[in-house]
Amino acid sequence: MTADLGTRITRLETRISAVERASRLGSAAIDGTAVEVRDDTGSLRALVGQQGDGTTAVNVVNGPVPPAPSAPLTASIVGGIAAEWDGQLTGSSVVPLDFARVEVHASTSSGFTPSAATLVGTVETPQGAIVPIPTTTPLYVRLVTRTTSGTASAPSAQSSLIAPAPIVADDVADGIITGSKLAADAIDGRVITGSTLRTAASGQRIVIDGATGIITGYDTDGNVVFSVAPTNGFTSYAAAPPGGYATTSQLSAAQLQLSVTIPGVTVIPASINIGAGTWPFGENHVTTEIRGGFTPGYNAPYIRLGSSSPDFSQDLEISSEDMTIALTGELQLFAPGFAINTVSQGRGRVAFNAIQANTATTTTTEIAAITTPTITFAAGRAYRISYHGLLLSSVANDIVRCRVWRSAIGGSGISLVDSINAHQIPIANQQVLMDMTQIITNSTASNISSILIGSVLRASGTGNVQVIANANNPAWVEVEDIGAATDYPSARFL
Repeated sequence: MTADLGTRITRLETRISAVERASRLGSAAIDGTAVEVRDDTGSLRALVGQQGDGTTAVNVVNGPVPPAPSAPLTASIVGGIAAEWDGQLTGSSVVPLDFARVEVHASTSSGFTPSAATLVGTVETPQGAIVPIPTTTPLYVRLVTRTTSGTASAPSAQSSLIAPAPIVADDVADGIITGSKLAADAIDGRVITGSTLRTAASGQRIVIDGATGIITGYDTDGNVVFSVAPTNGFTSYAAAPPGGYATTSQLSAAQLQLSVTIPGVTVIPASINIGAGTWPFGENHVTTEIRGGFTPGYNAPYIRLGSSSPDFSQDLEISSEDMTIALTGELQLFAPGFAINTVSQGRGRVAFNAIQANTATTTTTEIAAITTPTITFAAGRAYRISYHGLLLSSVANDIVRCRVWRSAIGGSGISLVDSINAHQIPIANQQVLMDMTQIITNSTASNISSILIGSVLRASGTGNVQVIANANNPAWVEVEDIGAATDYPSARFL
């Protein structure tokens, strides 16, 4: 039956009302593009959807300048200073929804402008936090608000100059400082008074009496075997080995350097005898013996300390060219190396070259960051090469490559240490630590002399990269002799 006109109108009104209540984009889609979000002035503020690099995200851009943080609170701590942001913004402003972090900047200069070179830490929460800053010099501190679009605020007010707290006795636990923590020359040239120094509490040991200056040696049973006094020099005792000698060292490999100085003694009526002995190491072992006086006609060579007679001033040779003993005001044993149980020991640092200023920026062109003077790599030795510094790129997610070259970068040069593109810069203008080591050997029969070059370049990305360095955070290349090349098989050849 055909409906009348009124019924049809009523049905149309009902259908229109249903359409008006429905979601406008209930079945809509964004295919292969992004929706642009603009403000009242028409400026682009965000992209929602597919981005230019193929990813899909909400990308906030061109955000407004955020309010500056409140002035930092600073305090002295051991080894540096502490900078605190209390979570407040200037003018009692509310933390913006596009807040990313608060950057902590520090400098020795008053009124400094925050930059990548002064960035020392960040606060990643709007609630505020404390950031420790390692330093040995007084610093000024300023804060900068950063949004998710990368927009920075004006710097905060500057803190007063704050210095690190000194380390006092109460800061150091009893017995916490070991010998390995002391610098090699920590007590060189210093005067130690009112104390007794000893190599062990009991048994075989050497004791230095700080009050009298007497040096006393004991055997494994605790018997005194010798003493050295400022007044009468060296004295041996009956508890010494058979024959009345005081044996001081076993020189089986003839690789030992020894320096003995006795203040205030100009003439010691004694001689040094190096020859085969049977105590305590058995036959055919070489021992060093100190005897009183000089015995003409004795088979082993002698040296009389302090004697002006040329007859008694002679070198002693053991195993051909292994070692020579010379008297030059003190007793020294010179040898080409030092071994413990026939294992050659490292000779320590060979070279250390550091920079305290940023390098030039570069892109894909590899440039020199640190160049050492000419270094001699001895034949048959092994070396540890270390390359340390801070890396920075102007663009996030750039990959930075660092290497250490012998002689030159590229061409005739040889790459000894290579990061293999391992350093990624996650955030633009944020410093990333670079710390690389490599063991190399000179397995040839000849010394090799060459400079080393620590380099930097951008392996991938679009930004400018560089090595960051300053007085508090220098970058360096270090070379250490760590022993014989044969102890490091399959190591990288020089």
